[in-house]
This record gives sequence, structure tokens and C-alpha cells, in this order.
Amino acid sequence: MQNIKNKKRIINNGFTLIELVVAIGLLVMVISFSSVIFTASIDGYRIATANAEIMQKLRAITDQLSSDLKGLAPITTPLTLVTQKSGSLRSDKLAFLATGDFQTTKQYDGDTICGNAASIFYSLAYESATQEPKDKILLRRQMILTSDSTLPNSDVNYPSEYYDYSLSEWANDSPFSNPNDWTESPGMDINEPDDLVMYMAKGVDDFTVQYANWNDGKLDWLPKNADDLETDFTTNAFKFMFTLYDSKGIIKNGKRFTHIVHLSKQ
Repeated sequence: MQNIKNKKRIINNGFTLIELVVAIGLLVMVISFSSVIFTASIDGYRIATANAEIMQKLRAITDQLSSDLKGLAPITTPLTLVTQKSGSLRSDKLAFLATGDFQTTKQYDGDTICGNAASIFYSLAYESATQEPKDKILLRRQMILTSDSTLPNSDVNYPSEYYDYSLSEWANDSPFSNPNDWTESPGMDINEPDDLVMYMAKGVDDFTVQYANWNDGKLDWLPKNADDLETDFTTNAFKFMFTLYDSKGIIKNGKRFTHIVHLSKQ
């Protein structure tokens, strides 16, 4: 008799079918909510990583621009600015002479070349029509000006990191007969050491350059239209606008930035 009572007690302590269905339903809901939270966390992490990458590129570009233009004399230094469109987007170019502490990335005849003057050029690398924004490259071409006769002769048409011209020689008699030649955008192959020294940042598009112009006390940014050529102009500030993309294309439309550099006074 006692055994029969114990069996009934065991049976009565089990789950009913309804209780089991409810428990499974609750478990499914918990798993579903956890999956949503996990997915949101992963997406948030990916976006945060993409933003961090973009901000890192921004700091590298703006710091280098500010450093290069810090040594630019606003009146006496030759300047060449080419504004143009690549499709519906800007792909401007800026070339100028600057003073500062420059050194080559590579070694030449076993030595690193240093100098206090250089020809600096910024532009987007030559691109194909089908190139995605995240793959476009902003390049910075630096040619240290030197009168060191012991160095191998350099060719301005195939620029290395130095050129055997002094700053005064370049300012008075530029080796480029046509200002457009100074701003010819080269291609970029990151697997080639000679190209890699020009590498500034990847994932840069719609690169726009303007300079400050004061007219009757009113500030204007010129040139306003693309396909203009400006040479030997004077200014006290530059405005750079560009869109940055992360390497994985997570932020589809990228982020647009504006960076203004005020030139040092003479």
C-alpha cells in the first residue's frame, strides 16, 4: 500500500503537457531576445570599430596637412591648385614648397636623405572608373630639395623622394615648364616600394581643396567651381574637405570632414 502511494506522489510531482509547452515557449523567447541583443552588440562593435578606423585616418591626414603647411610662406612660395571632378565627385590637387624637417622613407646609397625644404603634392591616386570609395588612396608626394652633388641624379618626371634643386632655384625657375605637370596624379601600387612612399591613406574620396580670399572684408573660399587652375596665388588659409570610408565598407556613405589650416605669418 505504501509503495502505491509513493508512485502516485511521484506521478503528481511531474510536469503537465501545458506546463512543458509554456516552459519551451519561454525558453524560445529568451533565446530570441538574447539573439537580438547579441546581434545588436556585434553590429555596434563593428560600427564602433569602423568609426575608430575613420577617426585614425582623419588624425593622420589632418596632422600631416597641418605639419606640411606650417612651413608654407603665404606670399613668396609658389602654389599650384588644380580643382577637378572625378565623375560627380571632386578630386583636387595641391602642390607647394614648404620648409621644415624632412627625411626620406627609404635609404639612397645607404643613407637617409634629410633636408629643410621640400616640394609637397597632395592628390588622390589615379583611379579606375569602377574603383570603390573604400579603395581610393590619398597620396602625399614629397621631394626633398637638396644640392648634394654626391647623390644620384634625380628626374622630376619620375620623382623619387628627393630632387637636386635648392629652394631658391625651384622658386625662381621651376623644373616644370607647365604648372599642370607639377600636379600630375600618379598611379598607386602599394606593392611597389617606390609607390609606397607616397601612400597617405586609403578610403578617401571627394577630396576638395579651397583657399581663403578676402574681398572688401568678406571671406570667400576659392575656387568655387571644378576644372580650374590656380597658380602662384596668395592666401592665409586652406580648407580641405573629404569623405573617409572604413576598409570593410561598414559605414556605407562614409563620413564627411572639413579641416581648415591657417598659414603661419611671415
